[in-house]
Amino acid sequence: MAAGYAVVCCVFAGAAVGAALGFAHPILDLFNHAQPVLFYGTIALMLAAPLFVRGAVLKPFVLTVAATGFVASSLVYIPEAVRGFGPRPPVPGGERPVYTLMTFNVFARNEEPDRLVAAIFAADPDILTLQEYSPQVRRQIHDRLAARYRHFQYCAGGERAFVGLYAKFPFEPLNEDACSSTIMSPDRTARIIVRFEPEDGLPFSVATTHHDWPAPITRQAVQFETLAQALSTVQPPVLLVGDFNSTPWSYALRNFIAASGLTRHTYNIPTFPQLWYYLRDWRPAPAILPIDHVMTRGEIAIHAIATGAPAGSDHKPLLVTFSVGAPVNP
Repeated sequence: MAAGYAVVCCVFAGAAVGAALGFAHPILDLFNHAQPVLFYGTIALMLAAPLFVRGAVLKPFVLTVAATGFVASSLVYIPEAVRGFGPRPPVPGGERPVYTLMTFNVFARNEEPDRLVAAIFAADPDILTLQEYSPQVRRQIHDRLAARYRHFQYCAGGERAFVGLYAKFPFEPLNEDACSSTIMSPDRTARIIVRFEPEDGLPFSVATTHHDWPAPITRQAVQFETLAQALSTVQPPVLLVGDFNSTPWSYALRNFIAASGLTRHTYNIPTFPQLWYYLRDWRPAPAILPIDHVMTRGEIAIHAIATGAPAGSDHKPLLVTFSVGAPVNP
């Protein structure tokens, strides 16, 4: 048992150290997507070591290895958690319009359309972006959504190309869109990029997408590069939201944000997995990974971000309150 415990400590510590060195190689960066597991796992391994390892030589070794992993994980994990407690700018008092947006991976196999619609209508956002908006889900809820949101766009293709955008006021699709209307499209992902020009406020753009899982790393790199190129020609201010299947500790996501001139506003907000497949069914699970994000470029102020009810999805939605015409959060 003691030897097995030592092996587990070495695995966790090795992964934590590799994650901290993720800037050196994308393979190591994959470990950063498990940072919550590494951080709390190394804490548990340190605390439980005296119960499982008693040898005069092995015990100090196990404690040292677990502590090394904890320190390595802390250097990456803690700054993100701390930033989640930072203040946000207050909602402007009538000097400019304030908008609400919901971004939601609704789960392609969602079997609770009534609950899903109820959650959306309860939040009542001005703009709604949906990921994994599969044909079967869309067939069951589109008419109800369209009755409230007269302006909409839908993309099809591969599993992660099913994205949609609904709004209470008109928008214009931009050329930077990558959106097919047919499921025969070979594209695995899609993006919607539109421009709003409200009568009582400044114009702004909204973009939404759904990326694949971070492995293989070459596919992830291509998706980030393609999105960065598309956004480079979009006139700011821009609000980018969606499911990036990438945690904020990932160097790949950080590099994309830096290269695109974006500011990320989602700190320490886990959204996945709210459901997980085990015991032959989709069952509740604790959300521990923050892979749904809100980013901006230009003068958009994010006043509030909160999670909503999962409503039959394996993700929690993000509810965003923002205004246009003020500097981004410091």
